[in-house]
Parts: sequence; structure tokens; C-alpha cells
Amino acid sequence: MNAFIKQLIPFSLVTLLVAGCGGGGSSSPPGALEAGGTGVTLEQIDDGTGTAVTVNYSAALDVNGLNQVIGFAEVTAGNPFAASLWTVDTSGDAVVQPVALAPLVDGQFAAAFAIDEDGRSVGQADDGTRLVAVLWANPAAPVTLPQLAATGNYAAYAISADGTLVVGSAMDATGATRAVIWQADGNGDFVDSPVVLPVNIFASSGVVSHFSAANGVARVDALEILVVGEAIAGNGDIHAALWRSTDGGAGFVPVNLGVDYVANAVNSARQVAGEADATLSPVTWTISELGVASAPVDLAAAGSAVAINENGRVAGWSEVAELATVWDGLTAKTLFNTASQAYGLNNDTQPLVVGQEGGQGFIKRAN
Repeated sequence: MNAFIKQLIPFSLVTLLVAGCGGGGSSSPPGALEAGGTGVTLEQIDDGTGTAVTVNYSAALDVNGLNQVIGFAEVTAGNPFAASLWTVDTSGDAVVQPVALAPLVDGQFAAAFAIDEDGRSVGQADDGTRLVAVLWANPAAPVTLPQLAATGNYAAYAISADGTLVVGSAMDATGATRAVIWQADGNGDFVDSPVVLPVNIFASSGVVSHFSAANGVARVDALEILVVGEAIAGNGDIHAALWRSTDGGAGFVPVNLGVDYVANAVNSARQVAGEADATLSPVTWTISELGVASAPVDLAAAGSAVAINENGRVAGWSEVAELATVWDGLTAKTLFNTASQAYGLNNDTQPLVVGQEGGQGFIKRAN
């Protein structure tokens, strides 16, 4: 169910947001939830002292089976984003308790991008010198994930449902951005440096790929691991990428899912959600037990597929106007009649869906 929200916070845009160039100071107030589903707008966060404060801007990016929602918020226009955890009631129409996800440095940027089924969150935060990947096993005690290189930004975009695998991007010693995976040890701790996922198949005329990112991860079983993302080929073409391990993560084999595509999320049923980059439309793929990918299936003429849960339900947005949408197969349900995006959903039969509408995060059950 975990997904990389590339369209909301790409690697380079985070730097702009930290510098004060992002945020929702000019965003319009959130619109009313469309009839037919319960839901709530996430307008408050914990300020770190146990006090709930109303925010200027928020985004909800992922939700788990405990009804825990993570994302980030801007309390005052121009201030650095703060990572946040919201817990909602079982109907998804009332916030039980907002909880602050502590930054590495007080008052500096932090954002949570994904959450596992036990409530561990991953994301990125400013450590005072650069942006680094972080893990919140305890909301009050963020842990910096091991670095790939001594300099350069890195981020964690997704975590497996069991919390043992984290994927993202990291700058290497040459300045290239690489798709990486962190794997927990037997105690569940992340102590080893991330492994760079291979991009050799994306070389073009002898020019190697200079950018790759891992956006989603799923553990199929004890041996099989699937990671999805993107890689820019040596000639500049963007490719949707699948990295597959059949030996418990000792090695990964890259698979090209197609040029002018991006893969955003994957589930343990080997279903992948993503986007056709050329047409800006949502697509899905199915991966066979042998690791062979199907042709992409179009879900709509415009939009993006950002997340996929264990039941194969897909979240994203559709139409040129960008309406938050959940797909069950090819059947689409829009959650709002105003511009909005869905970024995550849990595994409920009628899943809780999170995203953003009108400059504020939302959670809403897809009926």
C-alpha cells in the first residue's frame, strides 16, 4: 500500500520547500466533502508540546490498518514543513489525536512519506547540514537512516508492510542520484548502508543512467522482494523500473517496465501502479511469478496512479481537472468534485483514502 508521492514532493522540490519556496500560503480553503462518503479535513497538528494548532497547509500521504495517517503540514506560510501523524476513528470521519513527528533539528524541515502496518514512519528531515532519510519508530525520536555517501541529500519514500524494507533515493559520491534499499537486520534495526539498485539495463550508447529512484516496495514472501520506481536512461529517456529479488534481498535484477512511464507503488500480489509520463495518465502492470511484466493497462485518459493496496485497489487522480480517484479494476470512483489528489489507501475492503484537496490533507472512506 506504500507509495512514493513523486508528484507532490520530488527530490529537488524538497530543497525548494525547505528554502521557503513551497507551501500553501495562497491555497484556497478546502471544499466540502462530496456526498456519499464520510471523511475529515486534516486542519490541525500537534505543535510538539501536546497542543493542537490549526495549520495553513497540510498533505496526508499514507494510511495503515490502524487508521494512522502520516504526512506533513505548514503551520504558518513560509515556515518549514513539519512531519505529522494523525489517528482517526474507524469510520474515518473524526481525528482522534494528532501527534507530532519530531524533526531532527527543532524548527527545521521534516516530512513523513510512508507508514508500515505497525505505525513506523519514514521520510526526510533536515539534519542541519543536508536532507537525510529518517525513520520514526517512536514519534518523539527520529532516527537517521545510514547514508550512502558523506555528502548529498537522501530520502526514504516507502516502507514495506512489515517494516523490514525501506526504499528511496540517495546521492552517491559522484553526485548522481541512485535508487536504494535499506534492509533491517535480525533485530529489526537498520544499521547497514543502503544498497544501490542496479541500473545497467538503462545505459544508452555507453552512457549510464545518472538518476534513479525507488518509489515503492513489497515483500511477496520470505525470498521474493519487489521494488518499483524510475530510471533516466543515458539518452535522457525516463523508464519505469522494477527491481526483483528472489533470494531475500541478496541481489536484485532490474526490469524495464517501459519508456516514458514511472512506477509509483507495488503490492505483494505483484501489481504495480504508475503513470504514463508522455500522456500523464494512470496505468497499472501485473508481474508474473517468473518476474515477467504485462503491458501497462490504462485506467483513465488523464491522471496518475500513486498507490495500490493489497486488494488491488488503486488511488490517485483522474481527468485533466485532477479529481481524487480510487479504482477497483477499471471502475473509478471520484472522491471530490473539486481539484484533489489521493496519495494512499489502506487494505480495508472499503479503504480509507488519504490525500490533499484545497491545500489541506484529507482522509475519506471509499464506499
